[in-house]
Amino acid sequence: MPDLYHFWGEDLSVSPAGDLALVDGDDLTTQRIIRRLMTSVKGYIWHLDYGAGLPQRIGDLLDANAIRGVIKTQIALEEAVARQPAPKITVTPLTNGVSVTIEYASAITGQQTALSFDVNN
Repeated sequence: MPDLYHFWGEDLSVSPAGDLALVDGDDLTTQRIIRRLMTSVKGYIWHLDYGAGLPQRIGDLLDANAIRGVIKTQIALEEAVARQPAPKITVTPLTNGVSVTIEYASAITGQQTALSFDVNN
């Protein structure tokens, strides 16, 4: 089922017809993964266990293994991410942040998908 196209840190998008743009498939999965990882550990008011809080980890002593573990645990909660093969997660330090690359198989299309983003303050 499609969802509104609302990529993290951006405004809602408008379709060519002037309606709110929708997203589905692997693009929706990407949108959901980033939202989950960037949402505060306290989560949403209705779902207190939702979110990895990656931005809140910036400024602390960098523990790439801990960040990788949080990402692995959180994306395992997304139904559209296939369990096999296991996702490959790379966390690289940046000045004032980290760069994250996630390679996973889509449970929707079966294709390998790569997602990269930076988290900084």
